[in-house]
Amino acid sequence: MIRPYAAPEILAFGEAMTMLVAEAPGKLANVEYFQRRIAGADTNVAIGLARLGFHVGWLSRVGDDGFGPFIRQALEAEGLDCRHLRTDPEHPTGLVFKELAQGGADPHVEYYRRGSAASHLAPTDADSVDFSALRHLHATGIPPALSSSARELAETMLDRAQDTDHGHRPPGCGTGRLCQARRLAEEYRT
Repeated sequence: MIRPYAAPEILAFGEAMTMLVAEAPGKLANVEYFQRRIAGADTNVAIGLARLGFHVGWLSRVGDDGFGPFIRQALEAEGLDCRHLRTDPEHPTGLVFKELAQGGADPHVEYYRRGSAASHLAPTDADSVDFSALRHLHATGIPPALSSSARELAETMLDRAQDTDHGHRPPGCGTGRLCQARRLAEEYRT
């Protein structure tokens, strides 16, 4: 159960996108109908943790378009605390188009995320986060790979989590930063 005024114990951040999945197999150019869903590796983890009963917060940006409210409603319906999900009036929500694959084949996917609201994430997006309440910060190499300002946000998040660290470090992380955001971005890009 979400405690609406308590700060989340887990915070995830990244890019949530609207995914349009073809309803029939074939090339995207020939598809007439799509099902609307949400997409994003970090949102998948956050949703999974919320389904396990954790109070999970989501930090990101969505556009002030028809897809932004859809993402917010879908995440909140999954139990995520979206107090740190901003609506960006100047940049669109990222989109993903996905073919319907047959026989276990990998589907063709096309991303439209350049210049998206989430690619404009910045350190100021973390200003209202209560890092002292967090038991875990879920960080991946995806946000740092979106843009330089999103990389700066990831570095800020890791630094602030380190400042309030209660001894919870993933294996391989030293006593300096929890993990290096630049290293995560490089791993993601390769």
